[in-house]
Amino acid sequence: MQRRSLLGGLALPLIPGAALAHAGHRAPVVETTSGRLRGIAGEGVAVFKGIPYADTTAGAHRFLPPQAAPRWAGVREATEYGRNAPQLRGPGVPEFAWYWADLPQGEDALSLSLFTPATDDRRRPVLLWLHGGAFSSGTGSAPGFDGSHLARAQDVVVVSINHRLNLFGHFFTGEPQDGLSPEAGNLGVLDQIAALRWVRDNIERFGGDPGNVTIFGQSGGAAKVTALLATPAAKGLFHRAIVQSASGAWRLATPENAARAAHAVLTELGLTAHEASRLRDVPVDRLLAALGKVGPAEFRPVLDGRVFTQHPYEPAAADTARDVPVLIGWTETEATFFLAGDPGNFTLDAARARARIQRFLRLDEAATDRVIAGYRDLYPEATPSQLLIRVASDQNYRLPTALVADRHAAGGAPTYAYEFNWVSPARQGALGSPHTGEVPFVFGTLDAAQALVAGSPEAPRIRDRLGAIWAGFARTGRPQSEAVADWRPYSAADRNTALLGGEWRVAKDTLARPRELIGALKPFEYSDPVTFIRD
Repeated sequence: MQRRSLLGGLALPLIPGAALAHAGHRAPVVETTSGRLRGIAGEGVAVFKGIPYADTTAGAHRFLPPQAAPRWAGVREATEYGRNAPQLRGPGVPEFAWYWADLPQGEDALSLSLFTPATDDRRRPVLLWLHGGAFSSGTGSAPGFDGSHLARAQDVVVVSINHRLNLFGHFFTGEPQDGLSPEAGNLGVLDQIAALRWVRDNIERFGGDPGNVTIFGQSGGAAKVTALLATPAAKGLFHRAIVQSASGAWRLATPENAARAAHAVLTELGLTAHEASRLRDVPVDRLLAALGKVGPAEFRPVLDGRVFTQHPYEPAAADTARDVPVLIGWTETEATFFLAGDPGNFTLDAARARARIQRFLRLDEAATDRVIAGYRDLYPEATPSQLLIRVASDQNYRLPTALVADRHAAGGAPTYAYEFNWVSPARQGALGSPHTGEVPFVFGTLDAAQALVAGSPEAPRIRDRLGAIWAGFARTGRPQSEAVADWRPYSAADRNTALLGGEWRVAKDTLARPRELIGALKPFEYSDPVTFIRD
């Protein structure tokens, strides 16, 4: 019996020969470009976890583009998730625990997991998930991202990936003599492209169609989707895109801001830019400690002139995005996700809510009064906390995502917009329709997200409808739904937006009044502080 290291440093057996029985089903074995994999067979779905799509990024490979995955002999067990990429993680709240997975971290994290109805020759649509957590944290292996139900119910192949994050994936000094790879500012993006190339080369053996790949992501994952839309090297590796709550997805980090952050980390470690190659010898925990002091905001895709030559949607849609159909949307009350850590955020008095609105929007006294009066007219029954939630949701996510929709549609590609407005019963409805709220319905991971779903009697129906919409879009480039009549493409003329979850209808420009009130402000981006969450 041979033994070989699997992602995460675990030595697992590689047993040659026929597939083994697992849970009453025959465990599937599939030949890939790196060797044979044995997955897990269940009811109507085969699962392969922790598949390396590139080599380790440790040691001499740190700050280099992804290297080819090494081949292996025999049959490799693909039954356990790979490691999370190195990252900092703060405390969470129960309603959103399904979004994270506290798995071992390591630099051998370039892995993917795959969920398919069958390893046959059906050539099903492929949906490749890019996880959230900005560009600094998160994992594709979270319980809420298990693709089993979506694959089985909608007859699609679901892939989720891990890739480099924060300074490991985006370290741009702006100095040509720093000793790092010229692409070091965008390694996380190159990892994603490597995963897409693995899909192109292997997915047909897992029952998928390499000519019909949809990338989809939420929050930071949505920003990864828009970044890939602007990446020439990714052109042709995917064919449709789904953008869920995109926030700062319209722009990349500027070279100046990215370099400033990288130099701050070097200073924390007592190094200069010309000594940056010595970072390869710094332990992971020391690098993360330095990141914690500097902050992660600017360690993200950067306009470096190599991987990226233009912003995704500034001043217009990137040329590479102009023929890609996009489904794009937001939730009704995005900001509650960020306020949920402190129950007191939902019972603010008028003065505290006003102070937070003023600070977050960076307005003077008169302008603050005008904004609050306008929102009060729009939501006359709202409490002060609810007004804060509405303002923060619009500025932080809804209007920036709509800006991307506007510019994508203006570029001529088919664009379809939605607003998710199901209200969670958790906390007596205080969370409303939070950021991330649609994700467990799309994946069908209602059990994992039970603290958020909270026994909602409508949950199974919403799950079935959203899964069908996402899969239908992946299949045809149009969001197919019997639940929503006359869902026409989005354009600047009418801004058609399908209301999903609570209502099932098409409305025109649900953000018309917020756009009048605060739309002239600079759109939110990652370098802007999120100041509405505390006094």
